[in-house]
Amino acid sequence: MNVRPENKAPQQTRPRLPKRAVVTGGMPYGNKDLHFGHVGGMFVHADALARFLRDRIGSDNVLFVSGTDCYGSPVVEYHRQAIANGTWTDPDLSSFVEHNHKLQKDVLAQYDISLDVFAASGLGSWREVHRELCQQVLRTLRDNGHLIKLSSPQFFDATAGVLLNGRQVTGRCPVPGCPSEVAYADECALGHPYEPKDLIAPKSALSGTTPELRAVENWCLDLPKFGPLLKSWVDELAADPIIRPFVVSGIREFLEPPAIYLKAELQSEL
Repeated sequence: MNVRPENKAPQQTRPRLPKRAVVTGGMPYGNKDLHFGHVGGMFVHADALARFLRDRIGSDNVLFVSGTDCYGSPVVEYHRQAIANGTWTDPDLSSFVEHNHKLQKDVLAQYDISLDVFAASGLGSWREVHRELCQQVLRTLRDNGHLIKLSSPQFFDATAGVLLNGRQVTGRCPVPGCPSEVAYADECALGHPYEPKDLIAPKSALSGTTPELRAVENWCLDLPKFGPLLKSWVDELAADPIIRPFVVSGIREFLEPPAIYLKAELQSEL
């Protein structure tokens, strides 16, 4: 059967393959073992891409990397809970993370995820690599005037004598109509954001006492300064037929000024 030219399907643009590629899998926190959501949601897709690229441009030109994220409030809080409930006895946080790192590595091997490197940001020689690289990046940003100091409120446990991370404070969500029964320092379990000072009945997970708010200074990247440059870069991505639209829209959304969205039924209460 002859097909008229106007009925032909548009010719698809073939993807451009790089000469070399680094494929990354999301870094799971070192607070626990992996479940199938980690494997199926983060590693299977990256593994498929790494295998495809190795077949096309050669395995020597592809590096598939991931690792355990040894830092962050979930790691600290899970370790504290494990000590409290008796499932873990070593007070050394690094031993807890190292145990979970080995479990994670074993799970990925069982699923035959073809990682070239599965490291740990706070363990062994990788710890020094991360430390030196982070120092280099932060010092370069500071020396070029791209870091600014900002003050923000953070909960402090006077009984324990420590500042509390976001997961070490619980209370009730202050957002009207929210059914969540668990709220943390600045976000409830359903993802509603709010100011720490608005958290209802805050309680420290360390001592059970009511924490106080203290001003804490942090170094922050002056991202708005790079707005025009980043916008130009995103526009280039949008014009590239190889880049999927959802990637571009996701980056644009990230670069938008901070905003809080309210449900229509809640706007009348403002």
